[in-house]
Amino acid sequence: MEKQTKITYLLFGLTILSVILHNAISAFFEIEEPVFFILALVFALGFAISVIYNLISYIKKGEPKDLWKLGFLGLFGLCGLIGSLGLYGFFGFFGFFGAKGWKKKE
Repeated sequence: MEKQTKITYLLFGLTILSVILHNAISAFFEIEEPVFFILALVFALGFAISVIYNLISYIKKGEPKDLWKLGFLGLFGLCGLIGSLGLYGFFGFFGFFGAKGWKKKE
């Protein structure tokens, strides 16, 4: 897996982890803690920027070659874990599987 794709998966994983930790701390201590909430927002924004950057980079330069692997994140869209995107995230990310056959335009 190429570095750009790994970064996208890492940011997604850190977002989910931050949300879980925020909810766990809020539930156990019955306080609203801002640290993991802010981290979750930052990681989610980084994830969205990373996906857009990868897509633009793929269209312009043909890299990363394994962009289609982001399609697996569509399963989380189906579960509603990508926020309000819901079903749109499901179909949008599975659309990356179609990117496997794209060729660089010259």
